[in-house]
Amino acid sequence: MQPEEFDLVMLGGGTGSTVAAWTFAGEGKRVAVVDRKYIGGSCPNIACLPSKNIIHSAKIASYIRRSKEFGISLDGFTIDMSGVRDRKRKMVSDLNDMYLENYRNTGAILILGGTGRFIAPKTVEVTLPEWDQASVARHQRDHKYRYASHPGSNPWPC
Repeated sequence: MQPEEFDLVMLGGGTGSTVAAWTFAGEGKRVAVVDRKYIGGSCPNIACLPSKNIIHSAKIASYIRRSKEFGISLDGFTIDMSGVRDRKRKMVSDLNDMYLENYRNTGAILILGGTGRFIAPKTVEVTLPEWDQASVARHQRDHKYRYASHPGSNPWPC
């Protein structure tokens, strides 16, 4: 397989990388973002934003428990944890959709599931897990962002 050439390759798909990738791709540069697991990095998926979402629900529950302090009488309420989780999951899903839309609109390429490392000056090797072709094709079709379609290593000059 021939190496692909990019003007810029970002290792890690966190907020800084994705915003830079969208900016440079929007200016006509050929840009790829390599991330091991998450669209947008860990913050919008498992760390910062999901935890703040759940903390906000807990804060609301605390206000309701203390409602009498504020002159509001409210007896007997329950917390539906599946509803709290569903709210958090919807937020993550909506953020992922927004990230993917930005990748589509700018032309930046997301390589999800890859691990990148420099193997020479201006050359990044991306190693991908052993995925079956059906899984790769399904993700390409459903999400319309790029999964590299082969297992193993692929050196890409930047």
